Amino acid sequence: MKLPRRKFEIIQEQAVKELPYECCGLLVGRKSVDHRGNVDNIVLEVAPCRNDLYFGKETSFEISFREYEEVEREARGLGLSIVGSYHSHINSTAVPSRHDVDFARPGHSMLIISLYNGLPREVTAWLRRESGGFHQEQIRVTG
Repeated sequence: MKLPRRKFEIIQEQAVKELPYECCGLLVGRKSVDHRGNVDNIVLEVAPCRNDLYFGKETSFEISFREYEEVEREARGLGLSIVGSYHSHINSTAVPSRHDVDFARPGHSMLIISLYNGLPREVTAWLRRESGGFHQEQIRVTG
C-alpha cells in the first residue's frame, strides 16, 4: 500500500481526536495489479467516516451503507475507487479482529492504527485475499 504522508497524518489525527472511541474511514485511490496478480493499493485520498455503532464504539466500528455509497460515488466522479478502509484499535494490537475480517472486501486494504494511553503506537495494513483471509502488507508513506 502506498499512502501520502499528509493522508497518513490525517488518519493519526482522527484516531486521537475520536478517543475513547474507534475511528474509521475509507481509503480512495487506484488498484495496481502486477503480472503475477499481486495487488498494490495506491491511496490518493482518505475519507474520514462516522463510527455508526450505537453501542460498543470503544471496541468496534461500523461505516453506514449510505456513507460508503456517498464516498464511492464521489470517488468514481474523480476516476478513482474505494481501495480499502482504516480504523483504530484502542489499547490493543493493530491486528484484524473477527469483525474486521467480516467487514473487509476482497482486494481491499485495511489499515489499523493502534493507540495506547492516547498515543499512536503501531500501524499495520492488511490485504483481504480474494480467497478469504488477510495477509499483512507493507505501508509505503510517500512525500
